[in-house]
Amino acid sequence: MSIPGVLAGRTVLLLRSADRAAATIAALRERGARTALCRLIDFELPADTAELDAGLRRLLAGEFDWCVFTSVNTLTALALRARALGLAPAMPAATRIAVVGEATARAVRELGATVDFMPAADHSARGMLAEWCALRAGPASVFMPQADIASSTLRDGFAAHGWDAHIVVAYNTVAAPADPARALDPAGSNQADADLPPGCRLLDAAELAAALPGIDAVFFTSPSTVDRFLAVAPAPGAAPDLVAIGDSTAARLRERGFVPAAVAAMPTPAGMIAAWEAALAASRSG
Repeated sequence: MSIPGVLAGRTVLLLRSADRAAATIAALRERGARTALCRLIDFELPADTAELDAGLRRLLAGEFDWCVFTSVNTLTALALRARALGLAPAMPAATRIAVVGEATARAVRELGATVDFMPAADHSARGMLAEWCALRAGPASVFMPQADIASSTLRDGFAAHGWDAHIVVAYNTVAAPADPARALDPAGSNQADADLPPGCRLLDAAELAAALPGIDAVFFTSPSTVDRFLAVAPAPGAAPDLVAIGDSTAARLRERGFVPAAVAAMPTPAGMIAAWEAALAASRSG
């Protein structure tokens, strides 16, 4: 629930491209807040896609009981490789699909496929393992394309339940901009001010540290954004509130010596905004 007036006139820094930040920008604008964008990380296909391609061929041939998608990026990477290999990216009817959260579920449905499992409460790897009843029903085979920096949580969970897991790197997380030849989103790497929504401005990484005194909050959507931000602006000071999308991102902030001002209960734009609103309202009343 929105808390009227709390965000009016404040500026939030989003460390994403405009297309990925669109929902957050719109929700903040509705509350009277301004936004600034500074894309610090980007995503690109691995230099060697042999393992990914082999897994994709097996997936499309129906060799797995389950396929797990933990981000929209994994779907994008598979679609790019399917196109490059001349394969039709249609999921086999017998292969069930598990996703980590709503954004990934929407991307799966847009491809015409059905989502068979998504955690109801905790949209994370931990939440998937806790709520996924199929894991306890007996051994199965699973294909999981993931980021190069993904945690071992699901891998360990599959092993503990006796599942045959084929886990491959689908994309690498790199400092923006990605190599255009391998970028998952070449257009998003070349954002221009003219493309931005009203009330939003674009910052270059080189000017980020100097711009922080005019920023009220920084929204972090992954541990990697924390690391990259602190590489560019190692001493953000007390000016901006640091807002984390979930527990792993909050933990990374603490590891780096910073206390999150708010942690989203749900890893969504609405969840981050609600968490920050609540923190601001609490500080006012206190």
